[in-house]
Amino acid sequence: KKKKFEKFRIMQAALCSLGFSMQGMSLLAYATPCNRAAQLVAQDLRRFEVCQRKYCAKRGAKKTLALFEELAADLPDVIVQAADMSHTEHGCFDECTMGPNVRVDGDGPRTDGGRILNGIRGVSAVADLLGAKAEE
Repeated sequence: KKKKFEKFRIMQAALCSLGFSMQGMSLLAYATPCNRAAQLVAQDLRRFEVCQRKYCAKRGAKKTLALFEELAADLPDVIVQAADMSHTEHGCFDECTMGPNVRVDGDGPRTDGGRILNGIRGVSAVADLLGAKAEE
């Protein structure tokens, strides 16, 4: 039995190194180092979602999104995207009067959670959030 398990672990490690997960193949594979490593990698990513709805757009959200995209271009651990809150009643973060609004470390499009930051405008504000140097 021990030998069979060892063969399983070797096969699992080989598939994991190629980017495959064996999560559905066995109960043993569910909590494997490969799956934990994938979870850790996902946790290290930082996600910034910029609202592009009407009121945020009037307050400069398009420029804010462009600044995020420009400053985060060389940051491999950062995901920048327009917010998709279409699953909510208003289709946005519902903090319109304080925009442009940015959700930090949310779970992605059409999800709730994360921290909403208000009034994010200008190179220095975006650079501070990204931890990047602001180019003058």
